[in-house]
Amino acid sequence: MAKRWNIGIDIGGTKTNIGIVSESGRILDKVKIPTGGADRPEQFFDEIYRQTALLLKRNSLNLDMVSFLGCGVPGTVDSRTGMVEYCPNLFWEDVPAGELLGRRFGRQVILEQDVRLAALAEYCFGAGMGYAGILCVAVGTGIGSGILLEGKIYHGYMNTAGEIGHSIFEKNGRPCVCGKRGCLERYASGTGILERALEVIKEEEFGDLPVVCESVFALAEKGNLKALQVIDDCVSDLAVGIANEVSILSPEIVIIAGGLCEAEELFVKPLKKYVDDFGYYPWVRKKMLKIEKAKLGSDAAMIGASVLYRGL
Repeated sequence: MAKRWNIGIDIGGTKTNIGIVSESGRILDKVKIPTGGADRPEQFFDEIYRQTALLLKRNSLNLDMVSFLGCGVPGTVDSRTGMVEYCPNLFWEDVPAGELLGRRFGRQVILEQDVRLAALAEYCFGAGMGYAGILCVAVGTGIGSGILLEGKIYHGYMNTAGEIGHSIFEKNGRPCVCGKRGCLERYASGTGILERALEVIKEEEFGDLPVVCESVFALAEKGNLKALQVIDDCVSDLAVGIANEVSILSPEIVIIAGGLCEAEELFVKPLKKYVDDFGYYPWVRKKMLKIEKAKLGSDAAMIGASVLYRGL
């Protein structure tokens, strides 16, 4: 009998990752396309279908040989209906993405929030293997988290569980794209780090470096004291949010994912210390909580999308 494959689609703010993935999490092949046309969902979904068909053809496969199609979106999704209820990065509100994709593929496409898919992938194949209670916190342009309990994605009654980035860190604080003020991601995401850095570091201090979050870390690695302080303040603020979420959920492990987790010395290691500093004494004193860096990198949400049926 011929081997069957799954398709995972990860729609990001700037790029969309499409992959052919085995049930064991092995990527056979993948392609990345710009998400630039997402403001016109109908045309954008046409392109996703076209690129998926080309990817399958390149590997001598067709849709009849695909067992499952899953798709991740960076926003609030009802996986039961396929409705993207709110996705500010793509300017989507009440977009029936599941139905629109299903029409093109001629079969059901199940949707889920991207960070939840990354958490599922880490549970199945990465840093979360062997743990029953997982909190995966993704830190990049924004901040999000996915929660897995006994191997199943936790959505919450309102389908908004894990929205740590939009928990209020400071009353009447910095304005957020969600329309509120003081959200945690305005203080501790990549966007927040750059914004806070530019308040104390002049642009000319970046020299030949582009004025982006990664360059703040580059300056810090060169010993720039202002960059070091900004990063430390932001990591400390993030730790407050994570410690609060841990106290509410009581997971076994926190997995740190997203682009910023690549900064092991400046970001991940101090984050572990600060979470303990702000954590609730009973679990801190027994060293019960594990905090680990994600293992699957930028493909995690795509891999999770391909095995979404396991987490529902």
